[in-house]
Amino acid sequence: MKYLPVLTKRDFVNRYDQGEFGNCSPTWNTYKLWLADADNYPVEQLYHVRNRVAGGKTYYDATQHGVTQIYDKFIHCNDEEQWYISAMCPTEKTLFQGEVMQTEKGLQLFYTCVPKPMREALKMQSEQVSGIMASQLLRYYLNPKSYDWLQELLDRYPFHVIELTALSTCWGTLPGYNTLFWEVRLGY
Repeated sequence: MKYLPVLTKRDFVNRYDQGEFGNCSPTWNTYKLWLADADNYPVEQLYHVRNRVAGGKTYYDATQHGVTQIYDKFIHCNDEEQWYISAMCPTEKTLFQGEVMQTEKGLQLFYTCVPKPMREALKMQSEQVSGIMASQLLRYYLNPKSYDWLQELLDRYPFHVIELTALSTCWGTLPGYNTLFWEVRLGY
């Protein structure tokens, strides 16, 4: 079964918030929702202040106080609706991350094994592979549950880029997955 294409970042964020794309980091659609829930997380939890604008500014590793400082800065600019917040995954446990897409030429994968936030990691060191090599790397790093779900996403969203991070542990909103699915967007 095919699903509606993801045409904009805002469309993606709304559907991500509904859980359409599977295992993800705990996420709050607004600062107020995050603030109401922040006390349920340990003080040492770090957060990622994310942008609803494709390729827009993002803030990694923000403490609870840091999130408030970032929001104070943007609330005064009336930009609050541009932002949402996710818990930082345990980046130090990253095994593999990147972007994968099924095209008419087969599976395409742009990836890194650098244990940093994805934007930084891909700039530091990255590889591009396709076909059987891409498939084998994904099978190696994603646990069976995560790999099966990725196959489902590739089937549901042809010609979409799927951003993912595979960890050495299961983590996220769904039990038993070692992979977080960060974004699904219409490909190039």
